[in-house]
Amino acid sequence: RGEGHDSDFLCVGSMGHASAIAHGVALAQPDRRVWCLDGDGASMMHLGNFATGGSMGSDLSNLVHVVLNNHAHDSVGGQPTAASSGRVDFCGLADAVGYGASSSVDSLAAIESIDTASLMNPNGPTLLEIKLKLGTRKDLGRPKTSTQDCKTNFAKFLQK
Repeated sequence: RGEGHDSDFLCVGSMGHASAIAHGVALAQPDRRVWCLDGDGASMMHLGNFATGGSMGSDLSNLVHVVLNNHAHDSVGGQPTAASSGRVDFCGLADAVGYGASSSVDSLAAIESIDTASLMNPNGPTLLEIKLKLGTRKDLGRPKTSTQDCKTNFAKFLQK
């Protein structure tokens, strides 16, 4: 669509760190809605970030943590994650550690029916699990911006 990524911080190659970075941005800019797009495998690599986020309560009420759950490390070979067992309950985990709200969707119709304003909860961060099918697009590219340039551009965006 021709959109740039200056408002995104792409954590390619640093699996599991997206939510910790999102916590920092949300804390530093409480008037900005912060969206963290995370994978199920990456989320499980740093489960402590769930507890940290939940323990911060209303200080992270501007954070929406989206877990894209396809039960695999799809971008690095497709190996199954622990979520593939069917026993990992991301909403239950978020609720247990103090997230303000959580929900899970598994269809395009369910995603389209989400009222994004309802994803903000004054009691803490919100978790939205989106259950996906396995498989990436064949033409899915990698970022063309260096990590340093991505960091610089994102820092400039945050100053706006």
